[in-house]
Amino acid sequence: MAEADSARAEKKSSIRLGHKIIAYVAIWIAALLLTAPGMWPLAYMFPLGLAAVIDRHFANDGGWGVIIGCYLIYLVHGFFYFRSQTTMRTVILYGILVILLVGNVAGCHEMIHSH
Repeated sequence: MAEADSARAEKKSSIRLGHKIIAYVAIWIAALLLTAPGMWPLAYMFPLGLAAVIDRHFANDGGWGVIIGCYLIYLVHGFFYFRSQTTMRTVILYGILVILLVGNVAGCHEMIHSH
């Protein structure tokens, strides 16, 4: 019985919500700073970099549907990240966020430097 309880507790061990928030905010700030520090008025368009990784023309001319879709990707990811119960899932979802943001920064650089 004690072994089952310790196994269940080990499986449920999770990263504290406060630590998740700090890590999430820190990676977002780093990504925004790496993109274009002098272009803060356009920060709301940052998620378009995610679409630019796939197709720069699509990101530039896709309209509101593209920007809303990019925001939805991050919102859905954030929902699963903050609701994750195990350390492994939290780490995997954080890794996915890092990959998304690296692609986003690269897409933003491509859009900025192509004009």
